[in-house]
Amino acid sequence: MWPWGHLAVAYLVYVVYTRFDPTRRQTAATLTALAVGSQFPDLIDKPFAWTFGVLPSGRSLAHSVFTLLVLTVVLHRLAVRYRRTDLSTAFMLGAFVHILTDMSPTAVAGLLGGDLTQLQWLRFLVWPLQPPPPYANDTSFVEQFASLSFEPYVLFQFGLFGLAVAVWLAHGAPGFREVTRQSKAVFTESAD
Repeated sequence: MWPWGHLAVAYLVYVVYTRFDPTRRQTAATLTALAVGSQFPDLIDKPFAWTFGVLPSGRSLAHSVFTLLVLTVVLHRLAVRYRRTDLSTAFMLGAFVHILTDMSPTAVAGLLGGDLTQLQWLRFLVWPLQPPPPYANDTSFVEQFASLSFEPYVLFQFGLFGLAVAVWLAHGAPGFREVTRQSKAVFTESAD
């Protein structure tokens, strides 16, 4: 999935999450944490695999459920100390949604149909216990973007992004007013 698809799905899941409890709010800080979390696995794995050659694949260390579970515990403990569990929750929700949306729709459909050979495409979830699956474009950013074509799955992701923006606007663009209000205050103070 492309970055805009990860962001869109993470936001839509977060909207549902905040609807279950009225004390959960969408703020500039939580939405920023969510956005960074939704990109986190790729921000770690892709450069370390493609640019530095330290990881075996662009889906390995930070795409592993084991890594994210350890990170969840560490971030939660820090968040409790600083009374910002809203931020750690938003970040981790984004990161977990990322790895779930990286599961190939073909592999998931195959598994649901009983084709266990499709499990090979989900091995990244348990790295390093299993090697990551081989990906055709798992060598560089240039190769990855050069392979971008407007096939139905990519267009679907653009549609998801549009839907996420529409939902965000329908909810009053949460976080946006907060940021613009703070910006106005900074400019007003500097003019004095």
